[in-house]
Amino acid sequence: MDEQPLGSNYRLGEQIGAGRMGRVYLGRHVDGREFAVKKLRSDLSDDSGIIARFHQEWAILQKLEGPNLVRVHDLVVEGETVAFVMDLVPGGDLRQVLEAAGRLLPSEVARIGAGVARALASAHARGIVHGDVKPENVLMDSSTAERVPKLTDFGIATVVASAGTRTSTSRVGTVEYMAPETAAGGPVSPAVDVYALGVVLYELTCGVTPFASPSIPQTLMGHAQLLPGKPPGITEELWAVIAQLLSKNPLARPDAAVVAGRLDELATVLYQRNAPVAEHLVVPPPGRPMGNEAETLLPGAFPRSATPPPARRSIMRKLRVAGAIVVVAAVAATGTYLFASSSEKPVNTSSSGDDGAATSVTVTTTKSTSSTPTSTRVTQLSEMPNLVGKLLGAARDELPASLDLVVEEVFDSTKPDGTVTKQDPEPGGAVGKKVTLTVARPAFTTYLDALTPASGRWTDSDGEVVGMKDKSYPHSVYASVDGCSSKDSVEYNLNQGYRRFVATAGMSNDSAASGLQVQFEVFADEGRLLKTATVKLGEVVDFDVDVTKVLRLKIQWQPLRNRETCYTANAWVLGEAKLLGVAGEVPTSGLPPTSTRSATTTTTTTTR
Repeated sequence: MDEQPLGSNYRLGEQIGAGRMGRVYLGRHVDGREFAVKKLRSDLSDDSGIIARFHQEWAILQKLEGPNLVRVHDLVVEGETVAFVMDLVPGGDLRQVLEAAGRLLPSEVARIGAGVARALASAHARGIVHGDVKPENVLMDSSTAERVPKLTDFGIATVVASAGTRTSTSRVGTVEYMAPETAAGGPVSPAVDVYALGVVLYELTCGVTPFASPSIPQTLMGHAQLLPGKPPGITEELWAVIAQLLSKNPLARPDAAVVAGRLDELATVLYQRNAPVAEHLVVPPPGRPMGNEAETLLPGAFPRSATPPPARRSIMRKLRVAGAIVVVAAVAATGTYLFASSSEKPVNTSSSGDDGAATSVTVTTTKSTSSTPTSTRVTQLSEMPNLVGKLLGAARDELPASLDLVVEEVFDSTKPDGTVTKQDPEPGGAVGKKVTLTVARPAFTTYLDALTPASGRWTDSDGEVVGMKDKSYPHSVYASVDGCSSKDSVEYNLNQGYRRFVATAGMSNDSAASGLQVQFEVFADEGRLLKTATVKLGEVVDFDVDVTKVLRLKIQWQPLRNRETCYTANAWVLGEAKLLGVAGEVPTSGLPPTSTRSATTTTTTTTR
């Protein structure tokens, strides 16, 4: 594709993404640096109010910098073109991770949430509200071993809302993540971002947002009038945090900096405890009635008989109005819904007091490709559609919910995470009771030399390069042995997110005795034998064993005795020994920096 000029310093390449605010392109500075460039939609870029606000906010936006932020480097305004020049972050977004995994481990939910909360805290300290926190706006940086979450599109939604659009006195956001006071026409404050983060954490935990519904008014009503249902199997500590973030009263939600600190603590605790995932849901648990206003507005702050102050009664009244909106104009082509009062005249949403209850609010919903009630699922098929090349969530939407769907996951980093690479039945085939989809997943690799054994030890576990046969093997661990040695072993505590254990076994080339042989065995959990073989100088044994759901991995070895000599100064080796797991299922908090993403291809099967 030919590059197109943008201003005097940039050239635009291929489109790499799109959102409701505009399209994202690969950009290149004249000095060769690469960036992501977001061009605003034409109907936004020709709005003088929006352009003026972006110029006003630019001095603040360019100062936003941190490990969990996608930095904005430049604002280009040229004729009818308005573009933001931002960090180029490889790896896709959090929505893609969630679509592929269904839901995440509690430790990963906490780790990712802590990163997003830190980004929000940095912005809130400078007076900037994001206004549209959701998985699509969290990029997962694959250039780092830990896949650091990075929040993007800071301030764009709130600038558009506060500057006004052709439907004046509007509010912009995504309905599934919209705080109740926003829908009610209240002010956009840092608390709306904290609420949206709570929805994101809820969704990462169980796969569905707390008030998901095919009906937009019903979703808004859930935000305004119901407490979220507790997902089955959710970790209690994580649920306590999420429930607090989803408080109806913005004053009851903690600051983003406080949230980040608490989630950081939880990430470590839940990882060490190997906390299990919650159930994968397609419909959220029923919401719970809020009870009296005092409990709803500030849980735990008022006694049951207390009456909240007038300002808080006003908030509650506005929330109820949002849940009783009577006019809905849906613009299906753009996915934008306008909720207004029965009056044709716009209502000033910034007015205060109890009488300004009638409001208008613009909310945007994005079509989810996960199997939530907001997705469009077919009811029957005459023949199998072609699902190859689509993401798993989108493929699910083309299949009837009554079909038994089996997902075979293939470690393949050459394709986007969650891409369907093969299907059975094939496209055009007869529809039976079961469909098998093979899905590409990037393998998360942890080398054995980076882990500390739970018991036993290697002679050397610093990941040296060791020669065996005719090849050198990096990330090797080895043990000194002689012919009179007794049986020895090393054990590791694993996380259930790992799927394969891969290594090459043999004797080091500098071993002194050519006749010594060592028998090794690999066991899982309670003595289940995964692999056994005998190695000797000049030969190697490659192995790849399934460690799905294995919590304890034991490697045991014993020299085969020679009656005449003990054979000293020898070493048996596991070369390039590594554990492969699915990105998003293996918690990265607490892992050393030598963990990385691999292009190794292997297969494991799950049923969902």
